[in-house]
Amino acid sequence: MAPMPTAVLAARPKRHGGGASPEPGRCAPAARSSAAPFAPATREGRDTMVISRAPIRVSFLGGGSDFPAHFQQHGGAVLTTAINRYAYVTVQPFLQEYFDHKIRLAYRRSEAVNSPAEIQHPAIRATLKKLGLSSGLEMHVMADLPARTGLGSSSSFVVAMLQALHAHCGRFRSARDLADEAIEIERGLLNEAGGWQDQVIAAHGGFSLITFGRDRSYHVAPVPLTTERIRALEEHLLLVYTEIQRDSADVLRQPPPVPADRPVLVSRMADLAQLGVDYLASDRPIARFGELLHAGWELKKRASAATLPQIDAWYQAGLNAGATGGKLLGAGQGGFLLFLAAPRYHEAIRRAVGARPAIQVRVNAPGAQIIFSQR
Repeated sequence: MAPMPTAVLAARPKRHGGGASPEPGRCAPAARSSAAPFAPATREGRDTMVISRAPIRVSFLGGGSDFPAHFQQHGGAVLTTAINRYAYVTVQPFLQEYFDHKIRLAYRRSEAVNSPAEIQHPAIRATLKKLGLSSGLEMHVMADLPARTGLGSSSSFVVAMLQALHAHCGRFRSARDLADEAIEIERGLLNEAGGWQDQVIAAHGGFSLITFGRDRSYHVAPVPLTTERIRALEEHLLLVYTEIQRDSADVLRQPPPVPADRPVLVSRMADLAQLGVDYLASDRPIARFGELLHAGWELKKRASAATLPQIDAWYQAGLNAGATGGKLLGAGQGGFLLFLAAPRYHEAIRRAVGARPAIQVRVNAPGAQIIFSQR
């Protein structure tokens, strides 16, 4: 199991086993990031229906340097933004005494089970076990965009789920708490390959430079952009769906030849993230930012198995149609292609990539939120 971020390890109280299981309809105490543990929620504290949401993200520069294997040796930096597309989780009480099961779930499939151990969905199973929730709840999961498309949606879901379950139990969690717990679940308990930026930006939201230290710490620095600069960037962004879905963990587990200079390449990608802040915070033309994206994409292709021949063809077609740069989002080999181009070229780019589905997004979206709560 991967270790937790150091700031969390130092603060989390020890968890003691051997006690009685929580009674049905009761929330067990959960470890937290501050010194004092949460008190258990009573049954009366779980009569609330909660809807939470967490944003998905577009990662511009530095992806790959947020992996512990890299930043513990070299540090890391990622320029990323939350966008106005979300994962949603609804949690409500489930009157188990009237049914032959104690937990009801609805996501891409439906489950009706009597204990967390029976749950097929790995992240839901791990989260309910971690929080000591064993019965008496119903959960529904929705998302604005498909999973496995390079937008960090799996981490957004875990962050939204954690917030909804904590709120259902009457507990407040800060953005850092949510990010750290999601990292623990995905990278620790589930041992899924990947970095830390997705959990951090889903919890915090905004448009930020996230830096990662050799001591496993991270810092979220919002990028100071004017309203006009944000609007100009949004007008230039175009996301094209390749209609290829893949699990990022599967891509990252593939054993292609690792170039000897990979740490150097990834460190250069992190340097571009720092440079990207300077570009965006200046009065340089937004189109020049596309050149940075292109440079980062070229480095990523050298450092990992990030692309496929068809994706390379679509990307080049987009450049020929007027884009100044772009990249494939996420771990690679599928999902969304990001292009940066003046709005007058967007239609030509769409045609050049075969009229594939395309969307424009807003950046600087808020982080994880409770958007509905009612007893």
